[in-house]
Amino acid sequence: MEGENQVREFFKTLLGKKNPEFFEVIKGRKSVKYFDTDVKIKREEIIEMLDEANTAPSSCNLQPWRYIVVDTQEGKEKLGSANFNKIQNDTSAAMIIVLGDLNYYSRFDEIYGEAVEKGYMTKEVKDDFEEGMGPQLESLPLDKNREGVYFDCGLWTMQFANIARAKGYDTNIIGGFIREQVAELFELEENLIPVMLIALGKKEKDGRPTVRLRAEKLVRFE
Repeated sequence: MEGENQVREFFKTLLGKKNPEFFEVIKGRKSVKYFDTDVKIKREEIIEMLDEANTAPSSCNLQPWRYIVVDTQEGKEKLGSANFNKIQNDTSAAMIIVLGDLNYYSRFDEIYGEAVEKGYMTKEVKDDFEEGMGPQLESLPLDKNREGVYFDCGLWTMQFANIARAKGYDTNIIGGFIREQVAELFELEENLIPVMLIALGKKEKDGRPTVRLRAEKLVRFE
């Protein structure tokens, strides 16, 4: 309960109109390449950040993200052989392998059952959803399933990066790695697909400033 209250207060603070912290977080997040190798992050704190990132939205709230935290020298060396971003891999406090679970529907009863227990929905709503959407989700073509899983894991990854920044840490979100090799090296089950890597730590050098296109150049109203 205490953890849930902390998450609520965290987002209440960030989203409050009178509090600029939210915008400081999203504008202050940079892709850091060089991390301070003296900085270590306790596993308990990483777990806390992972839990907070789990508040990210997902299709039908089925939360297809899974993750491996690589924070040992042995693990870093293993991952480094499949990661094109050697500096981030070697200097970060931890590398997080974001995985997508193609069998995410197997957690339906766990997620929706707890929602019923907590009074967030009725058992009738749960049963109606299971009867109506369950067969469709379980029979999705592989390409559509992968597409949805990638999308949801992308939302989770951005959520994690902003939470890390709010806690004073820096990140680098990485797509340049050999996914098949990661799956083999970490002996992943077939339903788990590597989606993204996140380097986590504290910067040794500032991330490079970047130019962002203005919305008026991109938007269309109808």
